Amino acid sequence: MHIAGDFQVRAPAARVYGFFLDPVAFTDCLDDPHEFRAVDADHFEGTLTSGISFIRGTFRVRGAYASRTAPTELKVHVQGSGLGSGIDGDLTLTFSEVGGATSLHWQGDLHLSGPIATLGERMVTGTVDKKAAALFENARRRLETGGPAARSA
Repeated sequence: MHIAGDFQVRAPAARVYGFFLDPVAFTDCLDDPHEFRAVDADHFEGTLTSGISFIRGTFRVRGAYASRTAPTELKVHVQGSGLGSGIDGDLTLTFSEVGGATSLHWQGDLHLSGPIATLGERMVTGTVDKKAAALFENARRRLETGGPAARSA
């Protein structure tokens, strides 16, 4: 499944890039209950309690920064498992700054397995898009105000 979107924030690209390079900062923008920690400069891990439709539960997630080109691009690889389902994905974040504001384009390819994969791409894509929009909105609020992420409803 391919996902993509755009995000605008009134902050310099170097600051936005640094924010997404901190796995605790950006995962704190997730609306779903979660707990993440940095393992080292390239790896992070944690748990996320989430779901799609009737399949809900806690997933163990591992992530790695696959490549960095400061301050214009980050590539992240994530793997997760829970409830007999799995996710394996690659995400690319591309940053460009114009006049002190940053445009971020994100795109990724996710591969799902297990019960979650049986729900159908349309349902899964809709849920992933909604959760990604909330994450980026929370990140925008945090980056622009310097305060904690405001949670979406």
